[in-house]
Amino acid sequence: MTLAKPVPDARVRDLHHRTSLADRIYEDLAAKILRGEVPRGTRMRSERDLALDYDTNRNTLREAVRRLEHARLVTTRHGARATVTDFRREGTLDILGPFLTHGVDAGERVRVLLDLLLARRMVLEMAVRLAAERGRAEDFAHIDDLAERLVRAHASNDVPALMEGELALVQAMVEAADSLTVRWIANTLVQVYLDLLRGVEALWITVDGYPEFVRGLARAISARDADRAAAITQAHYARSDEALIAMLHALADETNTATTEVKDDH
Repeated sequence: MTLAKPVPDARVRDLHHRTSLADRIYEDLAAKILRGEVPRGTRMRSERDLALDYDTNRNTLREAVRRLEHARLVTTRHGARATVTDFRREGTLDILGPFLTHGVDAGERVRVLLDLLLARRMVLEMAVRLAAERGRAEDFAHIDDLAERLVRAHASNDVPALMEGELALVQAMVEAADSLTVRWIANTLVQVYLDLLRGVEALWITVDGYPEFVRGLARAISARDADRAAAITQAHYARSDEALIAMLHALADETNTATTEVKDDH
């Protein structure tokens, strides 16, 4: 027997539409703030005017502004227009990904990315330590299975499978760590990092000894050897980040050279 897919009623469809449009408005306004098109201290246009700009109603516009406020890109007071904050001082992790996309200072974006790599490494070290200490037998079996999948993906040079597989491995280790703190931090840092890699697949780096890394890490966690698991993680990501940083510098040099050549042509 085949069941027909239920059709959402008008209220549900309207909610989905408003949420989607509110997201797009938030992303557009956030990008303008992060690019410096709307400087800090600027009072934004009224809700009525912004709603007209985006051809929407004020309720949808308010949802977008609430997201801006949650990310601390703006502050609002009852009855007053939203004011753009100094996001470098007031911002939250919500703007990490958008800033890496829309920030206008290339050097600053690189520094943020380098700090992201360091923070990611520290969170992963904490996750594998706790996974070794708190994990259950089924967690260890799942991590072992994911490690072997990664080894196979590495042997076939399947970059998309490596990217998705490493995300799954990190999620499995975070699950085994049984820590809401680690989960919440990792959800942001790791996802932002992997989103960047999906956008620029050439930045995906696997250093020599990758199969030994994932297998050794899985064995250390299963053996409840927290110190060894953390040491393996630290050593691997220190090497891979070093290679990634070298690639970023090379890309930056290419960009600078191309920009200089364009200027010389004019």
